[in-house]
Amino acid sequence: MVDPFALNDLLAKHGQEHLLAELATLGAEQRERYLAQLASIDWAELSHAAAPLPAGEVGASRVITRSERQARAATLRAAGEAAYGAGRAAVLMVAGGQGTRLGSSAPKGCFPIAPHSGKSIFQLQAEKVLSLSRRFGRQVPFLIMTSPMTDADTREFFQANGWFGLDQAQLRFFSQGTVPSIDQQGRALLRVPGMLLENPDGHGGCFTALVTSGNLARLHADGIEQIIYIQVDNILAPVDDPELLGLASLEGAEVITKVLPKAHPDEKVGHLVRVAGSDRIVEYTELTPAQTRLTSANGEPLYRWGSPAMHSWGVAFLARLAARGYQIPLHRSAKPLKAWLGGAAQDITGWKSERFIFDLIPEARTSLGLEIDRDSEFAPVKNPSLSDGKPMNDSPATAVALASRLYASWLAAAGVTIALPAEARIEISPLYAATREQFLARWDRRLERLDGDYYLEA
Repeated sequence: MVDPFALNDLLAKHGQEHLLAELATLGAEQRERYLAQLASIDWAELSHAAAPLPAGEVGASRVITRSERQARAATLRAAGEAAYGAGRAAVLMVAGGQGTRLGSSAPKGCFPIAPHSGKSIFQLQAEKVLSLSRRFGRQVPFLIMTSPMTDADTREFFQANGWFGLDQAQLRFFSQGTVPSIDQQGRALLRVPGMLLENPDGHGGCFTALVTSGNLARLHADGIEQIIYIQVDNILAPVDDPELLGLASLEGAEVITKVLPKAHPDEKVGHLVRVAGSDRIVEYTELTPAQTRLTSANGEPLYRWGSPAMHSWGVAFLARLAARGYQIPLHRSAKPLKAWLGGAAQDITGWKSERFIFDLIPEARTSLGLEIDRDSEFAPVKNPSLSDGKPMNDSPATAVALASRLYASWLAAAGVTIALPAEARIEISPLYAATREQFLARWDRRLERLDGDYYLEA
């Protein structure tokens, strides 16, 4: 049982004593639950958001460019294939978000995205892992981070769809934590009396949740050395990536961050840079337009490399951080909130705090960037296809078009003449081929020319 007097002293120390103002109005059971919740929060951490690093300290990270990657491809691929074959890799997908901007309260992964099969984002991602598992004759662990709002629905969706062909044992669901939302004076807000207004703790909550759920310890015990990390809403994010895995193995890299040259200086992505001897990601929100245009002594843009949120994380590295009790810091961002104030729910502008997974990068002894082909690996689904009747970028429509163009390039590489109208869409199931190499090895020359929609399933 929580001591309300000690709790009052703790809250007063951090300017949060207002949270006990309506305690007497709560029933006994609700009061105990509420007090336990208040006592479980690190109020000191909530009071001190992470500070952005001065831009003047920024230098270039080591990035394996596409030309260097191509020169080393055979060696990297062999090492990666060996790692997959020995069962040293797992896949982790961050999937805690809802499809609110897509017009749905369901988990974003439930959104039907494939143009011909109607497969959901979850199914496409799961089938990549299934394809990988079949290729190596191993049940590659597939970890899926949900949020408290999406956990039950995600599990039910996978179960209702027969786990999308995966063995249930290789699926490992776990939920991220939450953080109190605060007003602009730093005071925690209520959803209703006796219940804090909280928000998920961001993709950085993945690290804490991996530890507290026991999944990190399990991976370590099972001999998993690398975690291939993707976000659910990038439908082209590969999980069968021997060059990535091989690079991690050969270079002893504790973290690899996939990067791509920015499309323009103001592109809204995080930037991989080196600061005080360590790599880190600087978010676009931390920079002014002038800073994004800074150049190094050799004339290269300092903020050249954008991060599409794909990584390889060393399990031993994460275990070392967990052993010393490391916690990713909180970052604040202003958001519209609906909070209980003055006896009613009110719309206000407050702060949400969240953790960023890339804040682990400066802790790594060896960190690398790996340049990717944007058109082959990056098709995010974040916005509706139309807003006020106007097409949107990073939408289901643009993601499907990007995937279709990629599959058309595979067919062209196989000798098929491509003569598609603009509206035509190609879909190739991950169960037929999840990568270009698999497609070229399997293609049976069933077509010589393609001039319309096409769907290829296993």
